[in-house]
Amino acid sequence: MPARPRLALLPLTATLTCLAVTAGSAAAETAAHPSAAPQRGIRLQYLGERELPNAMPYDGTTVGGLSAISYDARTGQYYVISDDRSQRNPARFYTASIGVSATGLDSVQLTGTHPFLAPDGSAYPPTVTTPGQPQTVAPDPEGIAVDPATGGLLWSSEGERIVSATAAPVLEDPWVQGAATSGAYTGRYALPPQEHMNAQAVGPRQNQTLEGLSLTPDGRELYTAMEDPLFQDGADPTPAAGALTRVTRYDPRTGLPAAQYAYPLSPFFTELPAGDTTDTNGVSDLLALGDGRFLVLERASVYARQDWKARIYLASDAGATDVLSRDSLTEGAVRPMSKQLLIDLSDVPGLPRVDNVEGLTLGPRLPDGRRTLILVSDDNFSALQVTQFIAFAVSGL
Repeated sequence: MPARPRLALLPLTATLTCLAVTAGSAAAETAAHPSAAPQRGIRLQYLGERELPNAMPYDGTTVGGLSAISYDARTGQYYVISDDRSQRNPARFYTASIGVSATGLDSVQLTGTHPFLAPDGSAYPPTVTTPGQPQTVAPDPEGIAVDPATGGLLWSSEGERIVSATAAPVLEDPWVQGAATSGAYTGRYALPPQEHMNAQAVGPRQNQTLEGLSLTPDGRELYTAMEDPLFQDGADPTPAAGALTRVTRYDPRTGLPAAQYAYPLSPFFTELPAGDTTDTNGVSDLLALGDGRFLVLERASVYARQDWKARIYLASDAGATDVLSRDSLTEGAVRPMSKQLLIDLSDVPGLPRVDNVEGLTLGPRLPDGRRTLILVSDDNFSALQVTQFIAFAVSGL
């Protein structure tokens, strides 16, 4: 995704509907997590939604797979990551200009694209695991964050885990790397010991690793969120039960993990079709607000029937157990982070549809002082889905 001054204006109409939701209105979720402190002052008003054309060409790339978004308050520019694993074009990010006002989501313009570069300065090639050929594993980009002090980027990859009885395992650790706005590599953070890939049933599951990535507003803390539990931390969420995944706090000055907390995932939102065991609920992004508070985006789907669920929670690590040294969350008592439901996108009047919403970021303030909240969806490069940008106005933050 390279940054050049070409613009792609999306001349699509935006809808406007007012909806105010308070954290205290989510009685069922609050009952499930009674330690959550009431936050009745936080309100979300839906402003509008815009969609990009399917498989939209832009500057030599195919736009799709948009999995995370981050706002640079210094420049007013947004950074959006694509989870294309160098299959269509090299792993990349886009820059965008998003016009939002108290009356709606006015415009979305792509303004540039850059490939992420490996330490040797090359773009990442696609994955090759054919026997007898040199093995390469492309990154699976899922999270992006702008350093508020320097304007540099941090981004995460989910890695790879392919284990079969008939071939050698393919293992690539997830990562958090730094990048310049040109895409150039600037370093890598250390993984917590439990998050390395393993051919045995320990560590991360395939495609359920580092989805959430966020710096605090002052840039002094970095947080990552695993999408779903490690093997040793228990089963994925089901319609009958939630699960615990991990949120890690890093010190950006050292690149080392400083603490880790268990985050309580909600149960799956519906019964699965007979024989379908692939769908689950997980963290698709988080937004660090500072003082141990977060907006957490949980996303779930029954892909076979294109049934998507996206919910935003207010979470806190106050009083949560530091589990950084715990190999398993099933051994000994663990006090997880607290959370309260702020909004279920399925309940938003006027929102045309809920797709695979994977990213969120706080944008600029409106003239009345409220913050804007921008969400983005990942269409999986599928004609059955859409790339959508969704805007809210947020008061109480």
